[in-house]
Amino acid sequence: MLSKETIIKKIKSYKPCKKCNKPLPKTVPIEKLNLKNRKNICECGKRHIDDVMLNVYEIMNNFGEFKSENVSLKDVGVPLIEVGYPLKYLPVLRENELIIMADVSRECAEEIVKIKEIKGVLSTNQKFSSNSSDINKLLAGDDFRCDVFPLGNDCIIVCKNQSKVHIEFPRPYNPKVSKIKRLNLKNKVVIDGFCGVGTLGMVALKMGAKKVIFCDINKHAIDNLIYNMELNFGEEIFERVEIFNADFLDLDVKGDICFVDLFPYMEPDIYLKKAKEIADEVVII
Repeated sequence: MLSKETIIKKIKSYKPCKKCNKPLPKTVPIEKLNLKNRKNICECGKRHIDDVMLNVYEIMNNFGEFKSENVSLKDVGVPLIEVGYPLKYLPVLRENELIIMADVSRECAEEIVKIKEIKGVLSTNQKFSSNSSDINKLLAGDDFRCDVFPLGNDCIIVCKNQSKVHIEFPRPYNPKVSKIKRLNLKNKVVIDGFCGVGTLGMVALKMGAKKVIFCDINKHAIDNLIYNMELNFGEEIFERVEIFNADFLDLDVKGDICFVDLFPYMEPDIYLKKAKEIADEVVII
């Protein structure tokens, strides 16, 4: 089990020192970048994320993964740092601190994870399914990471197996989290009907909800949720929650407020009708 202290320490470690390499342009073709004076590794022991992505580019290029010759850093893949947080700077990295989303062969992915800073490689071919599991296939390495959502002087830490659940990007202003914070949840029973790994329901608990009922059809998300509950609140929180690995339409509970946070491809009417049957107030996220 991770600790908040460990995660906060890791976030602080992402800040470059004065001697770290500076960021590179993301839209200039890599072949035209001036890389002569860049250090492979800083004396602080960390490497700039752009330099790690250059290594990823070299491997992908060797495997013939690019259709164009004018490849820039933005074309190499989507980098997900192990602990996502709305940083004001690009991070510098140590061992196993970066997960890459890239549409590459498994053989290429297995070579990419040999880069010291790379923890895992996920496919970018996102799948949409009724239970949202196995969203982005894990091609190589490990996909366990977390995102930190600031809540004023507090925060919510959301850990996940990233290949099994949808991606959330922490931002300085998160509209979903902000909407929950504006609600009067004091002593209310809240139903988080499509809870995923638990972000919104945990915010509700922080905002004073008496009880939160979590529901998601994705078993992997529920496993991550249970981990997150203990990480953020401790074992005593389970006295204030119910957790269902079930289809929302089969949920047989009653609450004061129901959160409905649907994926864009889901038809809302049937779910909103169900939400109105089990709660006095429905909040569309």
